Amino acid sequence: MEKIIKRTKYLNEIRPFYDSKYIKVITGIRRCGKSELLKQIICEIKNSGIDEKHIICFDLEGKTGEGITTRKKLEDKIDSFVKDDDKYYIFIDEVQHIKKFEEAIASVRVSYNCSLFVTGSNSKLLHGKMQDRLTGRAKEFVIHPFTYSETLEYKKANKILIKEDDFEEFLKFGGMPQIFEEIDDIGIKNYLEGLYSSIIEKDVYNVHSKINRNLFERVSKYIISNTGKIFSALSVSKYLHNELPLNEQKKFSETVNNYAKYLEECYFTAECKPYYLKGKELLNGMKKYYASDVGLRSNLSEVIEYDDSFALENVIYNELVFRGYTVKYGKLPDGEIDFVVQKGNKKCLIQVAYTVSLQQTFEREYGAYKKVNDNSPKYVMTLDKKDTSHDGITHLNIIDFLTGKTDIFLS
Repeated sequence: MEKIIKRTKYLNEIRPFYDSKYIKVITGIRRCGKSELLKQIICEIKNSGIDEKHIICFDLEGKTGEGITTRKKLEDKIDSFVKDDDKYYIFIDEVQHIKKFEEAIASVRVSYNCSLFVTGSNSKLLHGKMQDRLTGRAKEFVIHPFTYSETLEYKKANKILIKEDDFEEFLKFGGMPQIFEEIDDIGIKNYLEGLYSSIIEKDVYNVHSKINRNLFERVSKYIISNTGKIFSALSVSKYLHNELPLNEQKKFSETVNNYAKYLEECYFTAECKPYYLKGKELLNGMKKYYASDVGLRSNLSEVIEYDDSFALENVIYNELVFRGYTVKYGKLPDGEIDFVVQKGNKKCLIQVAYTVSLQQTFEREYGAYKKVNDNSPKYVMTLDKKDTSHDGITHLNIIDFLTGKTDIFLS
């Protein structure tokens, strides 16, 4: 029998609000573990002594939520469970299936003596719709696929062999929880491709019904293939329609920008903005995108040969966001630093590479800091086991960082 690992970080964040009037909004990409997290919350609430009859659960993509499509139908269903004036704990999984859901959950919050938890896969859209009506009334918690450390924890709990090249496997297949149910690499690849299709069908096409599906798929695959690189809507337009005149390409670039936003809305990708390390911030500073799961990036990429360092960057970016940091890429007039990591008014700088064993790559990664006049801690992260710390710049082994054996320091 499968042993489910506790998502301790998220439980610790949400637990102080179990009895709060705040609506607990749990968002994230499909199949990253939101429903399982709800089960873990329900289990903790039961163990605290709450009667099961005061815990109400609706899965709007399952039998328990069948037919709940409007505010009235939701309230009628809740009414059938509420028998007294004591507090009820109400859980609504995939709340976006209710028409004008933001009005519905606002009504539930004030109409019942309850603690309300909801999940949504189209998290950017969910957050946007809720902002006006529920400002100051909701707390959002973003859930991610398994980190590398969590995949190791899951494998140990379920007696899955951890191989010497386990991290390479993580780079290839990522941390979507359901991949461990597949029996071979082909099964995992088919699952990830099917997940992509499900996400864009339910969380893009259903929301943006007039979208050009064929064009969106081409744009999305291009963005996924180029995560970690500077994103330019005009460059994508030229790549896809180089036969068009420039004015038409510029017009098409607006569509490309919209499509990039749709991928963000369903948490398929995350935007990484620039941090200007020298000179004034420019209004047109270009952004980068990273995939929410490196396995989706690796298996959907249309680039047959791509730089492994971008996959490593993607893993480090996701890990830093998971740990609660604000992450941007460092912009210089004539270069870049992979990441500027911030928390409050403190920061550090990070370069990521597969290896610096060759003199050329050593000079490139460590030399990138020569252009930076900043006293913040500086790091070079690689898969090398040899400590190559140099000139006040600290080397960290990536696996040691991901598994908590070493850490970064901000100042």
